[in-house]
Amino acid sequence: MSIHPTAIVSPQAEIGADVTIGPYAVIEDGVRVGDRCQIGPHAHVSGCTSIGAGTVIHTGANIGDTPQDLHYKGAPTRTEIGANCVLREYVTIHRGTAEGSATVVGNGVLLMAFAHLGHNCQIGDGVVIANMTMVGGHVEIGPRAFVSASCLIHQFVRIGRLAMVGGGNGFAQDIPPFCMLQFEQIQGANVVGLKRAGISPEARKAIRASIKTYFFGGLNRSNALAEIRAAHGGIPEVEEFALFIEGTKKGILPGRQTKARRSGSDMAEDDE
Repeated sequence: MSIHPTAIVSPQAEIGADVTIGPYAVIEDGVRVGDRCQIGPHAHVSGCTSIGAGTVIHTGANIGDTPQDLHYKGAPTRTEIGANCVLREYVTIHRGTAEGSATVVGNGVLLMAFAHLGHNCQIGDGVVIANMTMVGGHVEIGPRAFVSASCLIHQFVRIGRLAMVGGGNGFAQDIPPFCMLQFEQIQGANVVGLKRAGISPEARKAIRASIKTYFFGGLNRSNALAEIRAAHGGIPEVEEFALFIEGTKKGILPGRQTKARRSGSDMAEDDE
């Protein structure tokens, strides 16, 4: 174990083997740090926070602080960070609001610099969230989803497994599994992500067809899902896609209705 002399580590914190804690870091009462973790300079870990083995927390990150929620009245809540995560510079993660609840980050998650997770978020294994993305309270992000930089995700939104979110999107409805979002609209399947995840060619073809039927087939929800199940009902990934849509409470983002947003120079040329 290596703890810098300027770090403040509570005697009530549990620190595992081979942990490194950098200058001016603060580890408060009730924190549990797993083996081989690295906590960088000026990082602050508070509340009832557990950090899985091998996780690296970079400079200035604030993990487990009180939620930015007016309903929070000081009840005991938790933050749970999985193993082998990387939390880059100035990441902020807030603990749950309701008594006994938790904000949960899975294993192998990468949160890039200045990313924020609000209270009660549930982040699956292998998720990547890029720089300066703001994730509202109670958001659920499925395993191996990728959220690009500078996104604004409204509270209670769900993002399905292996979904891909392009940079700069702000949205308040759900993104089903395997979909790609840009310009606040579903553009199609996350083809590259599906291949990298080892999804079979048969399943990839069925997923693409299902996304086309649901978002671009001109059918209402029930008819689209009935057609999808009739055509591809024996494929687990297709059923996962359909069940996610049936479980939505916020609604599903629309399919592509227009071409990509035009740049200012394109519009200037039209004006001329």
